[in-house]
Amino acid sequence: MAITIGDTPLGSGERSVNPFLPSNEFIPDGEPRVFGDRVYLYGSHDIAGARTRMCAGDYVCYSAALDNLARWRNDGVIFRRLQDPYVRSVAHKRDPLGTVSGLFAPDVIRIDDTYFLYYGVGMSRSGFGVAAATSPTGPFEYVGRVRYPEADKPPGWRDDQDGVEDGDWAFGKGAGPFHRGRPSLSEYPYDPALLSHDGRLFLYFGLVNCSVVELDPADKRTVVRNMTTGEYVTPIFRSTLARHARALTSGRRRETAFINGPSIREIDGRFWLSYYAAGGGGFMGMYHAVADDPLGPFQEVGPLVSLGNAWKNTPPGPTDRVGNTHGGMFQANGTWYQVYHRQTADGRQACAVPLERAPHGGFAHAEYTSMGFDSSALDAFRVWPAYIACHLVGPRGPRRRFRRPSIVLREDPRGTVDESGRRTLQVVSRTYRGGTVGFKYLDFGAARGGHTVLAELDARNSGRLQVYVDAPHTGTLIATLPVPASAVGAGWRTVEAETAAVAGSHAVFIVFQPDHGQIGDLSFFGFRQKKAVSPASWG
Repeated sequence: MAITIGDTPLGSGERSVNPFLPSNEFIPDGEPRVFGDRVYLYGSHDIAGARTRMCAGDYVCYSAALDNLARWRNDGVIFRRLQDPYVRSVAHKRDPLGTVSGLFAPDVIRIDDTYFLYYGVGMSRSGFGVAAATSPTGPFEYVGRVRYPEADKPPGWRDDQDGVEDGDWAFGKGAGPFHRGRPSLSEYPYDPALLSHDGRLFLYFGLVNCSVVELDPADKRTVVRNMTTGEYVTPIFRSTLARHARALTSGRRRETAFINGPSIREIDGRFWLSYYAAGGGGFMGMYHAVADDPLGPFQEVGPLVSLGNAWKNTPPGPTDRVGNTHGGMFQANGTWYQVYHRQTADGRQACAVPLERAPHGGFAHAEYTSMGFDSSALDAFRVWPAYIACHLVGPRGPRRRFRRPSIVLREDPRGTVDESGRRTLQVVSRTYRGGTVGFKYLDFGAARGGHTVLAELDARNSGRLQVYVDAPHTGTLIATLPVPASAVGAGWRTVEAETAAVAGSHAVFIVFQPDHGQIGDLSFFGFRQKKAVSPASWG
């Protein structure tokens, strides 16, 4: 459906934005894999409104041509939850968080002409499942569990104690994340990531601790011993919950700890591990480490991207919701990209950022923006959905959740069809006085004259919207849009105002100033360019 606001066309159909999938699609933990001339995104699947908060859906796949990362195709369901025998055995149980039967973060690797899907089930004791297909979009068929060799299992060991054949003896003899009420995470199988190198196959995983095992290339799922140590599991990062607590509360900006979500890539003959880390200064984001051998040792390098730009802001602190994130890297047309996910009220959404190489050989800390895979600013003279906001701050500042604006789903005929069969679209809600949403970045070009700013609002109260560039409150106020009492309760209405002169690329911020309560939901915004005038008339 073509969307225009006051004759200004929608820009998100022609440019990449964050999130880069439809606004009612929640694919966190995204592993991008390049097969042929397309990149395929594999991830968990949150369902808005589901009784299970995380990972309630089947695995689905999206893909895009490497030369057009603005258009992603829904390739449909590739593996259903009930194909897994363990999930079938526990599907009847109550699972509010998804930790019982949710299909957690997967990875896919191609070996010869077969695609192998590796995945875990919640925080269960079922180990890693393996499925196979002859196409990157499936359908994948269940094969079995990652397992230890039969010779290493004790006499009389029955390998299907929990109804899952093969997996019980692997990774701490089938221990769950807690043993006798205490954390048991040193070898806990969580968030698999795969690397094929020189005919060998490596599986990385971990929660709080990160590890790697080598798999037998014959069956792709039997663990083999490390030839140097004689052990099955090779540690990468070892930690404790106490150390994680210190990293999170220390306030020291550069102290982080591995949480989960490893993803591995070979780049220029070295092995780069990206993962979710958390640390001081409100940092929750993607970090990376490097090794010269797939088994390590790995040296921490630095951050890749942080939710809400926690370490890029002055003073440090996130200017968006924070929480877990996870994703992988891929290369297209000479540029490396990091996929990750952001947090919203209805689920976690796939986002992306282009990376730049740093002097240390790794990648520089990229900025958390609205621009998706693009490194150039969005055209200001288009209409943009409000859900691409990358800055959401309440009236008491970034460290307080009080009345912070929120991105939520609403039923809307202009949206896409979701799992419930409804057309839904994300909007910005909780628009209390002093709350701010920001968009990075918009390009106004070389024209210095004033323009018209447009915003579509479902008004609850009268008031005004203040539009700033470069920074909220302390930046340059370029326009104030009045929201009249006649707009209240009238459904979606467009308000507009003339702007001060503005040119070049800027971050744009909207500050809500209702007369009381919330001013209403914001769906779209943009600018209409005035006709060009000659330089002689600039004054």
